[in-house]
Amino acid sequence: MFWEWPDGLIWRLTHGITERFRKEKYNTFCSLMCPKSDETILDIGVSRHSGRSTNFLEMWYPYPEKITALAVDEENKFLDFKKAFPKVTLVFGDGRGLNFKDNQFDIVFSNAVVEHAGSVNEQKRFIHEAVRVGKRAFITTPNHWFPIDAHTLLPFAHWLPVKYRFPIYRKLGRSYFADINHLNLLTPRQFLSLFPSNVNVRLIRQRILGITSSMLAVVTK
Repeated sequence: MFWEWPDGLIWRLTHGITERFRKEKYNTFCSLMCPKSDETILDIGVSRHSGRSTNFLEMWYPYPEKITALAVDEENKFLDFKKAFPKVTLVFGDGRGLNFKDNQFDIVFSNAVVEHAGSVNEQKRFIHEAVRVGKRAFITTPNHWFPIDAHTLLPFAHWLPVKYRFPIYRKLGRSYFADINHLNLLTPRQFLSLFPSNVNVRLIRQRILGITSSMLAVVTK
């Protein structure tokens, strides 16, 4: 199938570039956050899939035993994850209401999850919770203004009003994303507006052909 994850034609064709940019994100995380071997990391929003470097932090980080990975799906869907990353602590919950203490983790990491948190108010809850439970944070999200949406791989459609966008998604087999609770892309200004005013946020731009494709927020208190 064309769209089927992870073996569909479109996903196989984009595998190389996807892995390259995830490796770049990982290297940026390591260079800017400088995680120490004894520091704890909370990864908010891991995938049950283990291929295509989807959970690249768990895949490449040298101290997986220090990672707590939070997922929102049912536990019985994560058998592959547990097999691939046996040293990672896997927990389940909602990123908009975390069952952790303030500053419980040295670092909070979240890659391309906030755009799936729902409305802007829900996205703000997600960001505030991430900042609350971590002493510092590394949070990424795709840029709304990049011409191709990384989720649907459709050009320009995500720039259209909902009344046009959602029917296009349904027509082209991307019905899952025809729901603001499943995909709500952010501009750089919108992304920065989600963070509490009492933290320091540095925005790093990941670019393709000079255009910002992803935004990487480094948060310190």
